[in-house]
Amino acid sequence: DRRQRQMCIRDSYNDQQKYLQLNEQKKSTELTTLKHQLNPHFLFNTLNNLYSLSVTKSDEAPEVIEKLSEMLDHMLYGCNDKFVSLNKEVELIENYLTLEKIRYSDRVDTSFTKEAAKNVKVAPLILLTFVENAFKHGVSQELEKADIRIQIIVKGNHIYFTISNSIATNKVTSNKEGIGLNNVKKQLELLYPKESVSYT
Repeated sequence: DRRQRQMCIRDSYNDQQKYLQLNEQKKSTELTTLKHQLNPHFLFNTLNNLYSLSVTKSDEAPEVIEKLSEMLDHMLYGCNDKFVSLNKEVELIENYLTLEKIRYSDRVDTSFTKEAAKNVKVAPLILLTFVENAFKHGVSQELEKADIRIQIIVKGNHIYFTISNSIATNKVTSNKEGIGLNNVKKQLELLYPKESVSYT
């Protein structure tokens, strides 16, 4: 009987380990799928920016290509891990802001303040999605000058990310959430299942 109980306990433990491994593999596969959905979403928007400059034969097109190249390098080769350096994500946002400033010129006023400590890691491409969303809803539909404010502060074990944009005067309201924000929520739920994540 004792031997049977030991075998039963061992089998139960092995089954539990297999379940945990399968669950982790499922999470990893789902995260990879979500990242692949996000990258084309970002590339589509950025290539549209470059197309506009190329049509007008802008002298700023080479700088856009350079910044886009740096961003693609990070996205293709620097985002393979579940978590990446926050400083790298800050550089990604700075490059994106440069591209959008070239695109919109004097139509947008941006401010980006950050206090990113060393060795702090964050899920890749998460923060960029919010920046994209701010430009999409706060700048592209604005006929007058738009305003975007971004702040990143690290305190203890928490990253505080704040972004605000002016509301476009001719904005078309919709109750639908974009692909990017839904994508971010799903990723955060998978990456931080035991943490409290709030959106305001």
